[in-house]
Amino acid sequence: MNAQTLPDPETLAVLVTNVTNTMCGISFEADRDYRAPTAEAYWRLATLAIPGARSLVVTLCSSQAGCQALGSALFSCPPETLDQSMLDDSLCELLNMAAGQIKGALGLDQALGLPKIAQEPELSTRVERALREGVMLRSPENHGLLIWVSEAGL
Repeated sequence: MNAQTLPDPETLAVLVTNVTNTMCGISFEADRDYRAPTAEAYWRLATLAIPGARSLVVTLCSSQAGCQALGSALFSCPPETLDQSMLDDSLCELLNMAAGQIKGALGLDQALGLPKIAQEPELSTRVERALREGVMLRSPENHGLLIWVSEAGL
């Protein structure tokens, strides 16, 4: 991948798996057959800016079941013990680490912004674009993550 090309779906799957496999034993592959977005797929959405000469925004969406599986693995606790802040924290932590992987793969010497959980009306705008332009990743356990890397301002 050259410095001008954003990561393709398979590369995104590898970069996210670099994080999730190490942190919680979950791997992902690009889901090329993903065609029917539902509200379930974007129960929670987090964004992180990478400002600089080549400003990017990384968006990560997950279903409630996906957030619970990731949070449970990250916090080493049963899913039913997770509260909303723990679910948000786990998605933001995963986003932060995945964005670092993406930044490194693109060779960007730029600081990462802070991840944040999107709220309405920002949520609906980002969800619409992420569903159209993002990449669905699936684990063998059928946990889905929708990731979208975009040029800031586009």
